[in-house]
Amino acid sequence: MISIENKQVREKVRDFIGGAFSGVACTLAGHPFDTLKVRLQTEGTTGRFKGMTHCLTTTIKEEGILALYKGATPPMVGMSIINSCMFGTLAIVKKKIHPDTTTPITLPEIMVSGAITGWAVSFVATPIETVKSKLQVQYSGTKLYSGPIDCIQKVVRQEGIQGLYRALIPTGFQRNSLWAYFGGYELANRYLKREDGTMTVGRSFLAGGVAGTGFWCTNFPFDVIRSRIMTMPNDKVTGKPIYSGMIDCAKKIYAVDGWRGFWKGFTPCLLRTFPANGATFVAYEFVMKMIPAA
Repeated sequence: MISIENKQVREKVRDFIGGAFSGVACTLAGHPFDTLKVRLQTEGTTGRFKGMTHCLTTTIKEEGILALYKGATPPMVGMSIINSCMFGTLAIVKKKIHPDTTTPITLPEIMVSGAITGWAVSFVATPIETVKSKLQVQYSGTKLYSGPIDCIQKVVRQEGIQGLYRALIPTGFQRNSLWAYFGGYELANRYLKREDGTMTVGRSFLAGGVAGTGFWCTNFPFDVIRSRIMTMPNDKVTGKPIYSGMIDCAKKIYAVDGWRGFWKGFTPCLLRTFPANGATFVAYEFVMKMIPAA
């Protein structure tokens, strides 16, 4: 007989493993679109790219098709860690919010659990995604970092450990939209489940795409702000970072680009959403089936 305590530990480990595999799947399916998104976000409307197609063709022409996978190593490892923490933390938070195992958890409870999980995961996601973003915006002839380890070393040497956490607050607001992510997945699940209560791979993929769409539609301006802060250079005159914080960054984006600036890169983001998040939940559900519940 397995004790209740051992069952709980097994379930937590199961969620963390499922999350790790989902992170790998998410990166493989969505990283090229993410590179285009970050490049468009950081360049703004007055930058070097006229739009998504121009960004794609210019990147491939000047740097080769593998440039679309620049910075893929940090998210390959990082998304495994982030998603592992995300799914594992979500399971813990849901049990705290809804401890009664005899009744199903409600949709509002899942959404609150997602929001809390988002802020918690931000402490893990911020440094990983800072490194990823810095590598993604290395253009031809402007290579500052030879790889993720070199990037981390240089950032810490120049700015201290806080250099990896400058975008923590906007990342927290961005990740807060996990309420829409897990809420959207649960809602889609309820409509897409077959009569016997099971989900096919195709239906899980579709539900994941719905979840991702809800996530990005509710947080994209914060994602633009955090991308700017993560990749910001120092002012050439003062030598200080060009943004003093989230509010200052938002004001400067609006002053130059207006409201359009907060939605720069949204098209490749939406194109990335279905394959990346569909793959995320397919991988997660696959692991859940491969590792039976205690």
